[in-house]
Amino acid sequence: MKKIVRISRLLKWASLSACCALPLIEAGYWITNGYPFLEPFFHSDMLPTFGGVSLGWAGLNETQKLLCFLINMVPTAFYMISLGCLSQLFAAFERLEFFEKSNVQTLKRAGWALVWGQIAHPLYTMCLSLALTYRNPVGERMISIALGSDQVKILAIGLSILLVSWVFEEAVKIQEEQTGTI
Repeated sequence: MKKIVRISRLLKWASLSACCALPLIEAGYWITNGYPFLEPFFHSDMLPTFGGVSLGWAGLNETQKLLCFLINMVPTAFYMISLGCLSQLFAAFERLEFFEKSNVQTLKRAGWALVWGQIAHPLYTMCLSLALTYRNPVGERMISIALGSDQVKILAIGLSILLVSWVFEEAVKIQEEQTGTI
């Protein structure tokens, strides 16, 4: 049992830390123009690409960066909700509370946050492409709607979490039936 408590505490703090770090990382990306000082260590695409339209940091003004940050906070918010729910779940496991209705609800919220985040992804990419290109000359503006394999993977994870919550809910019902039987 000590191992469960220790690992649950670790996972609680890891998910809570990630939840708090996500908006800071997102803000830092737009403030520093894509973390250019990390380029020797990490190679990342500087800006999302949409079709053949070239995008560069030099062409973006502060209003566009703020708008892009706010648009990026939409999917980030769904991830933050999921991580917050997982943190709550690990906190319950740390207290050795396993088969509780509140755990089932927390797990469902985490799963639905991931599912809805991926369902909203095409709208997010459309808004981001518009925000990044609305100041471009005619012929270089773009509205893009995209759904990629990453979104399908995260959607599958969200659906899997919902399935686990359903199984968990059945286990809670069985436990309640057994504790009610004398």
